[in-house]
Amino acid sequence: MKQILLECLPDETAMAVLNDGVLTEFEVERPHETSLVGRIYAGTVKNSVPSLKGLFIDIGEKKNAFLRLNNWPQHRKKPTVGMSVLVQVIKDSTDTKGPLVSGEVSLPGRYAVLVADTDYIGVSRKIEEEAERMRLKQLGEACCPEGCGLIIRTAAREGNEEAVKREFMHLASTWKIIERRLRIEKAPVLLYRGSDLVVRCLRDYADRETEIIVDDAETEKRLLSVNQSEQVVKSENIHLYEGAVPIMKRYGAADSIQQLFERQVNLPSGGSIVIDYTEALTAIDVNSGSFHAKGMPHGEVAYLINKEAVPEIARQIRIRGIGGIIMIDFIDMDHDWQKENIVKRLREAVSSDKVKTVVCGMTSLGLVEMTRKRTAYRLEHVYYDTCPCCKGSGLSVSAESVVIRIHRELKMRRKMGNFQSSLRIECHPAVARRLQTEEEQHRLHTCFHVKPIIKAREDMAIEVFSILSE
Repeated sequence: MKQILLECLPDETAMAVLNDGVLTEFEVERPHETSLVGRIYAGTVKNSVPSLKGLFIDIGEKKNAFLRLNNWPQHRKKPTVGMSVLVQVIKDSTDTKGPLVSGEVSLPGRYAVLVADTDYIGVSRKIEEEAERMRLKQLGEACCPEGCGLIIRTAAREGNEEAVKREFMHLASTWKIIERRLRIEKAPVLLYRGSDLVVRCLRDYADRETEIIVDDAETEKRLLSVNQSEQVVKSENIHLYEGAVPIMKRYGAADSIQQLFERQVNLPSGGSIVIDYTEALTAIDVNSGSFHAKGMPHGEVAYLINKEAVPEIARQIRIRGIGGIIMIDFIDMDHDWQKENIVKRLREAVSSDKVKTVVCGMTSLGLVEMTRKRTAYRLEHVYYDTCPCCKGSGLSVSAESVVIRIHRELKMRRKMGNFQSSLRIECHPAVARRLQTEEEQHRLHTCFHVKPIIKAREDMAIEVFSILSE
């Protein structure tokens, strides 16, 4: 049974999708941190950068967007400086870079995606019946506006024909509005913004039998209204939750959500996967942990744990929003057929991901390479800031190292001639405890002929200290 939980707070809307009680999708939306992905702008080309094979586009946001020339339709005139262009955001900005945009513009719906500047009508490969493919294609041709194409999704096969046709016409109408605004508005200007999380939960995650549970009365009314026109789920399957216990905790999703921020994910067998993030890629390591099988060869044990790790890796990548290059270090296996089967299972596990994911294969070192399209920040970036002490390294300087720095400072002061025997050292409690040991007191007296007053300060970071004259 599939359930969609919507937790609505003044500054955040969170959506969790449970399949038979297992968390399979999780998204968060905040008003002040709304993603730009999917928005369509009329922008102005500010400058060309041949070395980067791209252009910087002013779209009216804080930072100029970047357009790679390979994301510009070949049949359209190559943009030049000062030219007004129609672009769509495909990746949010970062601290150092503006958003990434594409000249290939599309409007997503539940049953189809309308694609600008093409006349192609495509049908999902998952719809294999020729008669059904032809029916949907003819329906798309009847509704699609001139100069546009449609990619018809698998969901259209299950949808009511009137609902499918209504969405096709809605996409066509929306595109005509965008074209009209493009002719009238002066760049840079926002022409279209994508649906919010409440609408997307219906369009992208729900099916006819899905149960949607929401803890806000206004959001429930909105869901019922949208669903009445689109007929995605049965109206009786949309419920308002009014309990005192938070909705995520009540339905068992809270613990699973919290685990998404942990480095290690335990597997039922006793094995585990460890996820580490770097600037260039994400590394995932599969460990045997406490798994032991008496009498079973190591190769068989490794294969069993790797098989168990595959669906969990696919789930964690999807829910955490991990993108870019991903390297997976599976436990070494003895046979080539085992390695091939693991790669095959991984490809099957990521095939249901709504974000484009490619499993490249296994290297000679036994590492599986894969890529997942980056569209937004990782989930941890929504909830956590970089630690001001370790700057994201996860390491802090040891008390012993700080004491050595204090020695260095005292030595420098003595050589400069402004050294005084009456000193007060203010530092972190851990450093203070080390300075107050008998051994350290003896060293200070022997080397520097001082017996400083040591003051521990809780408000100081461990690497910070001050040496003051009394």
